[in-house]
Amino acid sequence: MYRFLIFLLIVLSVTVVVEIVAVTVWRDYEQHGAISLGRAFKTISPISRNEPSQQSATNVSPESRSASPMLAISGQELSALRQELLYLINTERVHARVAPLTLGDNPSAQHHAESMMSYGYRSHWDINGMTAEMRYTLAGGTGRAMQNIAGPVEIPESGGARGEGLRATSGQIHQGFMARSEEKSNILDPWHRQVNLGIACRDSQCWVVQQFESDHISFSILPFIADGTLKLAGEFQPGLELDGIALWYHPYPRPLGLGQLDATFHYGNGQRPLTFLRPPPDPDRYYPSHLASYAWSGGIDPYTLEPALGRSPAPPLQVEIAQSAAVPWNTASLWRQSGASFEVAADLSELFGSLGTGVYTVQVWGKKDGEKVPFANHSIFLQ
Repeated sequence: MYRFLIFLLIVLSVTVVVEIVAVTVWRDYEQHGAISLGRAFKTISPISRNEPSQQSATNVSPESRSASPMLAISGQELSALRQELLYLINTERVHARVAPLTLGDNPSAQHHAESMMSYGYRSHWDINGMTAEMRYTLAGGTGRAMQNIAGPVEIPESGGARGEGLRATSGQIHQGFMARSEEKSNILDPWHRQVNLGIACRDSQCWVVQQFESDHISFSILPFIADGTLKLAGEFQPGLELDGIALWYHPYPRPLGLGQLDATFHYGNGQRPLTFLRPPPDPDRYYPSHLASYAWSGGIDPYTLEPALGRSPAPPLQVEIAQSAAVPWNTASLWRQSGASFEVAADLSELFGSLGTGVYTVQVWGKKDGEKVPFANHSIFLQ
């Protein structure tokens, strides 16, 4: 009888273990699109539970998606690394004869660096399905944000000289940015005024976000949508004036899997431009055209990829896709402009009614001495 009870206990234990392994392997397959017994056993290993989860973002609730930094370097060292990166940026700008930048205080860059570190990906998109502009707006930004990202970057061994290792890391990151035309143009853009530097490190690796921003518009009324009408008002810095307003659309953010993020790099103002706004015509005049041909480029849209797409060990494809469309004009009901001050209102209820929920990004263009520049990309979230 005693031996029979032991036999039943062994059978029960084996059955429980088999069920745990089967469930774990199945969840691993759902998250990564392929079965890896090694990765699956790491999930249930007590040693690996203190490591950051590499699970698919589609299984993480939005409330739990804030990254928790596990720093391998101190706050003082992080501050020194920021100052070193700022110095390298401004050295390049001085050589290019453009004004140096100051450190900004928008926290979205730091949050994104921590997210990439915690979940182990590198993309301008994040696990919540948002782009840099969306995160920047939600964190209180009102200008135009452009972003460089890097990681994971190894902190080299320097014979115990910790500061020298970090200095070498910052130099490696900076040279990587300067070697690529798009990142280099962000560093040298004369219209940028500040840079927000997000840095997150774990073990011997760091992830870095450079988020450049402009401050050429002071909004007295931030862009908002009420009862189908878009409204905004503000004032440009001296020497600038309003040149135009565009409205872009993107579906409302939803969680993205790590495989989707691995395959995605570039981002834009939205999936497509919805409309361009123009002032009411003068009396006895009219606009001859209702459509404008517009060309733009963007990257692979992660929303077009399968949520269960497996992870890729290769760097994300920095692919740019050329697109064009006939974009309708909409005539504003109010377009008041006096010098650098402006106020605009436009009834776009037909557009909002057909598309419904989504992210509508208002792009405000300014002009100085004939040069046209977008100075604000403000995202409005409609649910």
